[in-house]
Amino acid sequence: MVKPREPGLIHKISIRDILDAFPFYVMLIDEKHNILEANMAVSMELKVDRQEIIGRYCPHIIHGMNTPYPGCPLEEAVEKGQAVERELFNNETGQWLMSAAYPTGVRTKDNLQIYVHMVTDITARKKAQEQLKVTLEQLRLTSAHLESVREEEKREIARNLHDETSQQLASLYAHIEAAVESLNKDEKKTVALLRKAQTMATTVLDEIHNLIYELRPSIIDELGLVPAINYLAERHLKVAGIAVSIKTSGKVHRLPPSLEIALFRIIQESLNNIVRHARATRAIISLSFKKDVIIVRVKDNGVGFDVDKVLKSREGTRAFGLLGVRERANLVNGTLSINSSPGKGTEVVMEVPLRMEKAGG
Repeated sequence: MVKPREPGLIHKISIRDILDAFPFYVMLIDEKHNILEANMAVSMELKVDRQEIIGRYCPHIIHGMNTPYPGCPLEEAVEKGQAVERELFNNETGQWLMSAAYPTGVRTKDNLQIYVHMVTDITARKKAQEQLKVTLEQLRLTSAHLESVREEEKREIARNLHDETSQQLASLYAHIEAAVESLNKDEKKTVALLRKAQTMATTVLDEIHNLIYELRPSIIDELGLVPAINYLAERHLKVAGIAVSIKTSGKVHRLPPSLEIALFRIIQESLNNIVRHARATRAIISLSFKKDVIIVRVKDNGVGFDVDKVLKSREGTRAFGLLGVRERANLVNGTLSINSSPGKGTEVVMEVPLRMEKAGG
């Protein structure tokens, strides 16, 4: 049989035994930085017997200073009456440290608050975080490059469709027209067939023009972002019976091509969501051109939705559309917020810093 644990055994364990279980600095100090107790890790690091530091001034023992160490969390913990944790960088050792002070609710005989002071080496964690930042930045740059490649491919496809396929269809239409005119008036059946072929050619040509626009709206390259947005609003919202107003503030000017197309795509997806899901009657698109930033807002008076729920679902065209908008914003170092709730409409706001570079046409 297992022998029952002796009642009250826990009371035989000293505070020092508990502190020694930690492999990093742990001390009990009062609010004036005096050391009341220290664990074995402190003694081993300083290469002194712990009894030699009990009652001594902590900043002097640890840092050789006669005043509190800059960044020590105890001062703030005493002032606020709560636990304080702080990351510090030691220039001498090149270490990152987590220094913390936790109030215990116990006081000394002199009525000074007692704190648990812990110091842990977080250098490895910080290096891992920095490496993760570097990796994420590399991924962002790679994504931006791939997006640029995709847009260039779309531009090339659109150019080929415009220069070759649509021209051939236009030529086909002209030939059919010439054939119709050259027929005798009594050849009604042939004329009817050719007219039908003309209609089909016109329909295909319109569809190709729509495809060209979706792939790469040439109006952006030729006239810029604002005219392209006006055209976009005409095609998407007004056709759907949604009243739209477009507002600009600041000095409107051309932006770098990659930024213009990114903003255009974000607005395009936002308008698609309005048409598909919002059941709105009005929408406002605003662009604010400032010295160092451009702010874009797309707002509607539709039914709204639960943003967190939709994004977490990762399902449906709306979720993928919102994720795509957020990704495009990240690629141009922008910040994006989607403000919506059921019954209160939706507002998409994006803020993008403007780099000091010459905008292309």
